[in-house]
Amino acid sequence: MFFATADGLRPAPLTHNPLNALVMPRPVGWISSISAAGVRNLAPYSYFNAVCGEPPYVMFAPNSAKPGVNKDTYRNICEVPEFVANLVGEHDAVPMNATSAPLPYGQDEFTACGIAATASTLVRPPRVTSVKAALECRVYQVVHLPPGPDGRESHVVVGEVVGIYIADEVIVNGRVDERLLHPLTRLGYMNYGTLGEVFEMQRP
Repeated sequence: MFFATADGLRPAPLTHNPLNALVMPRPVGWISSISAAGVRNLAPYSYFNAVCGEPPYVMFAPNSAKPGVNKDTYRNICEVPEFVANLVGEHDAVPMNATSAPLPYGQDEFTACGIAATASTLVRPPRVTSVKAALECRVYQVVHLPPGPDGRESHVVVGEVVGIYIADEVIVNGRVDERLLHPLTRLGYMNYGTLGEVFEMQRP
């Protein structure tokens, strides 16, 4: 089938937006932020990825769940333009999912979900203690996308990576061994995946 997105994203026989199932697997960025009042926030984003290696930049998209209500993460980075992208492993799947609950603004997900935090080195938001890698970031730019048909706002936050935490045990012969990170990947709908087979293929 083929369809023009301007005509809608769920033409028959589709009953759900197919984009998440087509652009996958995606890494999960477990974004920690902090408000001007010092209240921590922790939320997972699957619209997350690296956009440049050197200099290092990443992006995530805190898109609104309903019109007129911005995500807590977005509100925080507007007040304190820093965040930590905690890279989610299989061992953190359950607590990560718990932090996707729509808690009231100003409620600390670290505390509410029983997740240990470790102070960052260069930014104010903490990282998740249990992750094998985390990227300390300062907001470089926020791109405001056109609102959706129902008025929901969408944003792309681009962050400069100013510090990188890597657990020593995942570094082998001078490289990060991706398999030891046991990364959790986001698929379509409510589906997740794991790394599976890893193979090397040299560029021509």
